[in-house]
Amino acid sequence: MSQIQKEECMQAMPKVLGFDPEGLKSLHFFINGLDYPVVAAEYAENDSYAFRCLDASVKAGVMDSESVCEWCMNHRIYFRLLYGVRLRTVLRSPRKTWRFLQMRTRLKQYSSR
Repeated sequence: MSQIQKEECMQAMPKVLGFDPEGLKSLHFFINGLDYPVVAAEYAENDSYAFRCLDASVKAGVMDSESVCEWCMNHRIYFRLLYGVRLRTVLRSPRKTWRFLQMRTRLKQYSSR
C-alpha cells in the first residue's frame, strides 16, 4: 500500500466509524483482552495522558469493555463499540451476542444518569 493510499484510508476511517473528522487528533483502538472491541476518539491535547492511563489499565486486564465505555462517558470522550449484531453473529455465538445486548442496555441506563 502506497503512502497516498494509507493517508486516504486514515482520512476516511473516522467517517466510516461515525466520528467527526474536524479536530480529530487520533483514534485509540482497544481490542486485546476485551470481549467487545472499543474505539475512542481523541479531540483535545490534554486527553493524551488520560488515554495512556486507560491503555495501561486495559493492558493490565483491570478493565473490560463495559468499564472502558463507562470511563469514556465519565471523561466525555466519544467512543464506538465495534461489535455488530447480525444474524450470522447471533447464530454463531448467541451467548456473546446476548451479553453484548445486555451490556449495551446497561450503558444506555448509565449514560442517562
